[in-house]
Amino acid sequence: MCSGKRFTSIFYWIFILTFFFAGCKQTQKITAPKKIKRYSVSKVIKITNENSLKFETLSVKKVAIALTNDGRTTSVRGSYKIKRDSIIQLYAQKLAIPVGKLEVNTDSFRMVYFLDQELFVGKNNYLSKLLGMDIDFGVLQALLSNKIFSFRQDPKDKDFKEFYCDIEDEMYKISSIRDRKIRKFSKNEDKLERYRNRMDEAHVIKQDIYIDPDSFVVRRMVFKDLDNNNSAKLEFSNYEKVTNQWFPGLIKMQLTGEKRIELSIELSKISLNDEKNFGFSVSPKYKRKLIE
Repeated sequence: MCSGKRFTSIFYWIFILTFFFAGCKQTQKITAPKKIKRYSVSKVIKITNENSLKFETLSVKKVAIALTNDGRTTSVRGSYKIKRDSIIQLYAQKLAIPVGKLEVNTDSFRMVYFLDQELFVGKNNYLSKLLGMDIDFGVLQALLSNKIFSFRQDPKDKDFKEFYCDIEDEMYKISSIRDRKIRKFSKNEDKLERYRNRMDEAHVIKQDIYIDPDSFVVRRMVFKDLDNNNSAKLEFSNYEKVTNQWFPGLIKMQLTGEKRIELSIELSKISLNDEKNFGFSVSPKYKRKLIE
């Protein structure tokens, strides 16, 4: 049997050895940077378009939105459906109370506010004025169906002609304007004006699109209006397969301008090509208001 003095001595040396080895530098696992094959802009866009959602109708039956504005968060639930290149319809409710619905077609919109029994109608360019960016039907449809798009929307199908491709954050980054060109714009307003005239654009928007190098889906979109510094950032995640096609389950959005607005949008119960009802009835009792 060990004496108390010997036991204390053994315990002491165990403590010293433990402290010594604990203080030794541990072997660290070094993760090598992911190797991503470099592609041209056209190649990345081609593969991304091939992997994008194919549909005639898209229905998202469950949408949960949390909006944060000036530190206050509001939550609503709803749904939306799209008839490709034709109609977008959205429905919203607060708790179990219907709040409103919106229909957007290729050139105009109708919005019903149930609580005050009002119907608002207007042209889609009103949405652009409201958001400070050129938002038309094609852009809205692309955002709601997770498709790659360019604000230019060149009728000759050369939307991405001026874009270039880089690798950033282990993703392909498709950008409309190089950062060094923006630095030149910031130092010389005449160069920005000449660029605007050459591109025939009312607003010069820098558009960055981040593409997953494995699945070739859109992971992030960043837009910055160089005229007024308004910006929008969208993050797409929680991808799941819908009839063997990838679609995000979560979209996080940040809008920065005079105010900072944050949106978290959860999407579920998604189906393709099974929606047949795109009726949009409005009670004749509702007050009609024209928005310009």
